[in-house]
Amino acid sequence: MNQSREKRKPGRPKATESSQTMIQILRTASALFMEYGFEKVSLETVAKTCGLTKASVYYYFSNKSMLFTKCLLFVLKVAHDQTVAIMNGPGTLQERLREVAIRYMQNTYVDFETMMREASSELSEEQTAEIRNAERKLHEVLEHAFQKAMEKEEIVPYDPFLLSHLFVAMLTVRNRREVMNKRQMVEGVASEMVRLLLNGLSPR
Repeated sequence: MNQSREKRKPGRPKATESSQTMIQILRTASALFMEYGFEKVSLETVAKTCGLTKASVYYYFSNKSMLFTKCLLFVLKVAHDQTVAIMNGPGTLQERLREVAIRYMQNTYVDFETMMREASSELSEEQTAEIRNAERKLHEVLEHAFQKAMEKEEIVPYDPFLLSHLFVAMLTVRNRREVMNKRQMVEGVASEMVRLLLNGLSPR
């Protein structure tokens, strides 16, 4: 047996185990933060849900603000990539926006700005800037789609920055149970919402 081979430190996970465990923590914590917000989720809660020790979570994420930041960057990256795929795909602007809305509204999340307010005292300026930059990239995808639709004369000229923010703000209606229960199907709410954004309330 080769005695010169360096031994792995006790308690330190193997490289493959390390990567899998970190991803498990990230996915689990992301779901918890999105459902319950910043204040109600602790590292202990994350560890228990993952079936890990609290020390295992601390091994990868030294504090709650670090974990929260990584989780939001992960969630925003997934949302960005899905939105890019849909908005660059086939269909009219209305059809593609409807698909984005359906994807987003299929789950009930805590309001993004509410989460950021809860976490504001714990986040560093760098962490806040990282999250806001990732959020901005998502809006830029929508802005580009609105701009292209204007150039093709699918919609009238308007500020694409404002339109992207209006669209995302409208998606928060999914958290209003009375609205969702009345219409029952997410697809129906998404269709009405996008039609309202693009066509307005004026009689035709």
